[in-house]
Amino acid sequence: MNTLQRELVFLDSSVITKYFMGYDKALNIIESDMVFAVNDVVYSEVVFNLLRARYFEKYGRFSLYGLRRRITAKDIDITKAYDIVIEFFSELEKENRLQVLATTKEIILSSGSIAREYGLLPNDALIAATCKHYNINTIATFDEDFKRVPWLRVIP
Repeated sequence: MNTLQRELVFLDSSVITKYFMGYDKALNIIESDMVFAVNDVVYSEVVFNLLRARYFEKYGRFSLYGLRRRITAKDIDITKAYDIVIEFFSELEKENRLQVLATTKEIILSSGSIAREYGLLPNDALIAATCKHYNINTIATFDEDFKRVPWLRVIP
């Protein structure tokens, strides 16, 4: 099926992170035939979540300073997170199921008023502003905060 004929669904980092954790609802979303959109915020959040999880798995606790040291030292057990996320996005792209949306000046400028009006944190406001800018009406997320945004239908 042509991706232009299917609705574009914004894919939040919460779904991708839970997908990597084997969460059934996240698996069902990712393994569906939906076409997804992401932005740089999603990439950053997913990589950071994986870096943090891999650090915790290896050291039994989390330290931002320790994580920085391990990244600087090129600790492959930790930095493999970058490869995992790139591979994930590459697979979706090969299946013609991923669009990466640019964050424009207009999106940045509108995110502040969106954050204040709907009580969102900065990254969530950037995501909501991105959806509005690109006329995306559906977001796959486990973040309840997006339910306050009137132009977004939250799934699952």
